[in-house]
Amino acid sequence: MKTKKWLRIVALLAAGSMTAAACGDSTETVTDVVDNAGSTVAAATDDVPSETSTEEAGDEAAGDEEMAEEEAAPDARPADWPTSIIFGAVPAEAADSLEADFSTTRAILIDELGLEEIEFFQASDYAGVIEGIIAGRVDVAQFGGFSYVIATNNGADVSVAGVMTDGPDIEPGYRSYAITQPGSGIASLEDYAGKNICFVDPGSTSGFLFPSEGLLAVGLDPSETSTDINPTFAGGHDASAISVANGDCDAGFAYDSMVTQQLVDSGDIAGVIDTAEGTETVNESEANLEIIWKSQTIAGAPMAISNSLPQSFVDAFVEVVTTKINVDWALANGYCTGTADDNDCSFSDEEDTWGFVGKDDSFYDGIRKVCETTKASQCG
Repeated sequence: MKTKKWLRIVALLAAGSMTAAACGDSTETVTDVVDNAGSTVAAATDDVPSETSTEEAGDEAAGDEEMAEEEAAPDARPADWPTSIIFGAVPAEAADSLEADFSTTRAILIDELGLEEIEFFQASDYAGVIEGIIAGRVDVAQFGGFSYVIATNNGADVSVAGVMTDGPDIEPGYRSYAITQPGSGIASLEDYAGKNICFVDPGSTSGFLFPSEGLLAVGLDPSETSTDINPTFAGGHDASAISVANGDCDAGFAYDSMVTQQLVDSGDIAGVIDTAEGTETVNESEANLEIIWKSQTIAGAPMAISNSLPQSFVDAFVEVVTTKINVDWALANGYCTGTADDNDCSFSDEEDTWGFVGKDDSFYDGIRKVCETTKASQCG
């Protein structure tokens, strides 16, 4: 760097001398000055490789200046932010890989928050995710609404990072469906009495809590120790519905799109008849499931982040989830391909998720009221 600076000074001096000489009458004087300047430059550049061109020297100078600017600029990423986080969830379908389900979500979070890695904790049940975030073994969790309430009721210090929705203008929510085989003779929840009933998980919102409210309303005890029904916990929404379709359970429960879309698309069931509202029948002549009851709308599934992380990181995480983890932003920024209606974006373990929108803890007060109604032991 010192040599290059000296070169520039010498060059300027030489140029100045040449200008002064040019004002005189002697061509010889100009020649002498130029020769002298050339000798001076040669002497000053003995330690510079002769093959170094003016262009290369200029590039090197520019590079040095850029390095100096980078060294002077402060690191935009706070030093106390984590470089990796653990993300926990229970897949809606038993065979699914969370890393594949959340691949677009993962990529955006890593890039936008400067993370090195997101490690996935695939729990076998909701209790595993709840215990993980309470104990600090999980940093971020994708919950059902009920499991989120259970977690917060039992000491989890978390913030709602965002809530899954099917569209930017659609209020995040879904429903629980009561299902049986067509022609089973079970036409209402009252007919569940004495039957083998498939639930999803004791911590499932649409697979247990809201079904419990429905059964209590018709005078049936939905608890694990019930003598009114014979309860079975299948472990997943797909497993519950398929068990009913196969006749392993007389009837059961699962969330809406699992019954009307996902299992039909995957070929696990041929079709479904909707006798509850008559609006969602698919392949009626081949149907092997029948919907006989639908719950009220349930607050959509939240992603929650532990408040044990630095507050500035929590705030940044929430902003990314609610403004960038969605179809529109992901397509515009090259994280997936296709159109708004047909794309390969993968934000969650539920198909057709558009992305996440902002909500706060009070959004789940409706679930807390159902807890009060059912007095479910899991509510805590």
